[in-house]
Amino acid sequence: MTDKAAKRWKEPLARYVGTLVYVDEPQVILLEHGIDSKIIALAIEKDGYDHPFLGAEISLSQWQRYKREFVDLRYLFLQPRWNRWYLFDLQKLNKDKLVPITRAERTDYKNEEYLPSHGFFSRDHTETLEEIIATDFATQKYLIDGTWEPVDLSIFFGRINDLYAFFLGIEKFRSETTTREQKRNLVETFTQHPMRGGSSYINFYGDLKGLLGFEERLSMGSIVKQSPGFVDLQGRSDILSEIVGAYDFYLENQEQLKDQYNALRGYLSKSKFLKLAPEKFDKTGPAAKHIRGMCNDFSRSLGVDNQAIDRLTGNHPLMIAKILLSYHRRMERYFLFFAEGRVKFPEDT
Repeated sequence: MTDKAAKRWKEPLARYVGTLVYVDEPQVILLEHGIDSKIIALAIEKDGYDHPFLGAEISLSQWQRYKREFVDLRYLFLQPRWNRWYLFDLQKLNKDKLVPITRAERTDYKNEEYLPSHGFFSRDHTETLEEIIATDFATQKYLIDGTWEPVDLSIFFGRINDLYAFFLGIEKFRSETTTREQKRNLVETFTQHPMRGGSSYINFYGDLKGLLGFEERLSMGSIVKQSPGFVDLQGRSDILSEIVGAYDFYLENQEQLKDQYNALRGYLSKSKFLKLAPEKFDKTGPAAKHIRGMCNDFSRSLGVDNQAIDRLTGNHPLMIAKILLSYHRRMERYFLFFAEGRVKFPEDT
């Protein structure tokens, strides 16, 4: 490998989640490696490493089955869902809890000296699983008032769930711990829908939710429907915070956003681009340049990462515009619950 190529190449990274077994030092640990994958790793002895581990890349469903003792640790190492094994040195864990990993050779993951014995189950862990899973999990409380029917709660949850999936999808795409395959799935989600009508947008947000890991998905916790009452939503703390920040952006810029939304949608409608198939749009023409400029201004007012959406759509100005318009509509409907006086953040009381 040339010096120039070596500079471009970087070892993939995985995020340290927690230690499952600790005897003098970590013996079994858990890493996160993307939307639907974790690496469960066992300490081994290997020359050239300070604290070597062999890890198997498992799916979230396998992790859930392991937690409930349907399978043992050896099974995960013999039959990992993604059929990938990694070597890494825990000594290289950085301050951001990221560690470089390399694909293991067959001689490593088939080495009986490295593999756990049958009969080791999650009950044998020395550390508490709940503490590990809760690392990046949080609860966002919404105070509610007025009359709430079950359908209202469902609609409110649906509004937030769309925003949650949108922000988490973008964050996953930007993350160094997301695998190429998972990023490719995200790109397909952002490009495979024609965005020519309501069902396209419903399917787009539905597919984004389908790419989320089981433990990352938004869920509804405690509900008290009296007036006043509250609803607790549980999910990744960083994404829940991003939704709160997006609300603040919308609140501050709502008049400007309304004008920008109408201008962008009006231009697409007048130019007959709203129903145009993406593959028939000229991405290099003057209309594309004009739309891109409008999108840049619109995304800044929304507080949305337009560069990530640009990459996710394959630099397609029309797709970017339609996605930003759809995001604005969902934020507007979410904001309406606050405007009606039916929802408040606890800190606003």
